[in-house]
Amino acid sequence: MELAAITFMIVAGGAIAVFVMIALAIARGESRGGAAQPQVPDRDRVAASILFRILVAGGTAPDEALRQIRRRAGIIAPATTGIDITTWGERFALHATPQQRAQLLDVAVQLVAEPGRAIPLMQYVDLLDLSFALGFQTDALARLREQYGFDYIDHAKAGRPREADRAGRMTFFARDDREPREWLSVLGMEGTPSRQQIIVTYRKLAAQHHPDKFHEAADGVRTDAAMRFIEITRAYEALLAIYKE
Repeated sequence: MELAAITFMIVAGGAIAVFVMIALAIARGESRGGAAQPQVPDRDRVAASILFRILVAGGTAPDEALRQIRRRAGIIAPATTGIDITTWGERFALHATPQQRAQLLDVAVQLVAEPGRAIPLMQYVDLLDLSFALGFQTDALARLREQYGFDYIDHAKAGRPREADRAGRMTFFARDDREPREWLSVLGMEGTPSRQQIIVTYRKLAAQHHPDKFHEAADGVRTDAAMRFIEITRAYEALLAIYKE
């Protein structure tokens, strides 16, 4: 009789212990996922990190960058520092609608654009990277540049006489009448390449000359890399408009 009672107590105790463990696990799950501690959507964290990188690239202090992201972009998610724009832009695009992708690029431009003020070259490169990563061609950024009336600092232009440019101004997106072979020479190509060959060549050159590869180099070296990056991007855009197939 005593043995049966002891056995019953052991079994009952084990059952109670299991019940308590299950209850604690459920409570922890509710605590993490309940209304009291809402989870920040991953997409918001990615967007905040991208915008943070772009603002800091233009010289905005980190604390002020976070304030602007919250106040002007309406994103309260934490930002990860030291990110790669292309990788994180592609990550955002993977879980975003076309409208959300366009909105992120628009917000990024609004955060840095002031009519009549040229933004730093490295910041403009980040905007180009974001535009490509989100699946847009450079024309998408061109339209926003015209809409919000901003330009980027062109160090090569600063060294030329003002009258050397048409109407005293030459922008990255200015259209000209260069022949296709001239654009191809910028990419080191010749003949009549296919559209896919142009894309492959551009991606290879962009990876070689991207300013991020020279982040430890002198300012002059980084600036030269950025100008080369923009030069090949401009040629790439022009060639894609010519070679449709």
